[in-house]
Amino acid sequence: MFKLRMKMENLREVVEVVSTLVSEVKLSISKDGLEARAVDPSHVAMLVLKLHKAVFEEFTGEPTELGVDVEKLKEVLRLSKPGDVIDFQFDGKNRLVASLGRVTRQMAVVDPAGITDPKVPNVSPPASVTVKTEDLRQGIRGSESFTDHVTLTLDPTAFTMHSEGETDQLDLRIAKENLTKLEVKDPVKSMYPLDFFSAMVKSISAEDTTLHVGNEYPLKVEFAMSAGRGEGRYLLAPRVEED
Repeated sequence: MFKLRMKMENLREVVEVVSTLVSEVKLSISKDGLEARAVDPSHVAMLVLKLHKAVFEEFTGEPTELGVDVEKLKEVLRLSKPGDVIDFQFDGKNRLVASLGRVTRQMAVVDPAGITDPKVPNVSPPASVTVKTEDLRQGIRGSESFTDHVTLTLDPTAFTMHSEGETDQLDLRIAKENLTKLEVKDPVKSMYPLDFFSAMVKSISAEDTTLHVGNEYPLKVEFAMSAGRGEGRYLLAPRVEED
């Protein structure tokens, strides 16, 4: 059982990040904040999300694991406007109640025991780059019409996003001096499915995104959430090129 108060903008950020992978998610909620882990049905991508207690305007109650339907949280958000504060109350049984001004929305919860709780692998790619999120979005927008994959390359001088279709291709190259941070000894390159990469990047509201890359290695995407009140991490399996 708990009661919590949360700004609409913070809830929207959580929903946008989680909805990139799953339609139902298990949330661990306590006075220390909110945590979520999710893996998509094809087990290609994973999310780890942690928000500190400062993301809540108020919290009272016991630590709770709660299964929620992400679409129902979107319906709550559709009732709100920027600047609104939403109150949630959970009775410990099967109803979550959201209060917003004159509106009260009751919704059924999902049994958290039936939601996959993935073990997070220890993924440590050898190279990393911190890049403006909008630069990544630009490269993605230019690629989505002609390909379903993207290749990320890091070398000591630059970060490159390469997309290639049957007849078209696009290269986004950002030199080291225009990157927030670049850590790489030997060049690395790996290909990833564009649909997942695109959804991940589009969900990130932070100005900067950090990509950890290795040769044909899982991608680790790290980003800040809620004005520094938390952090998120995506993992994405590589798409191995056929000989």
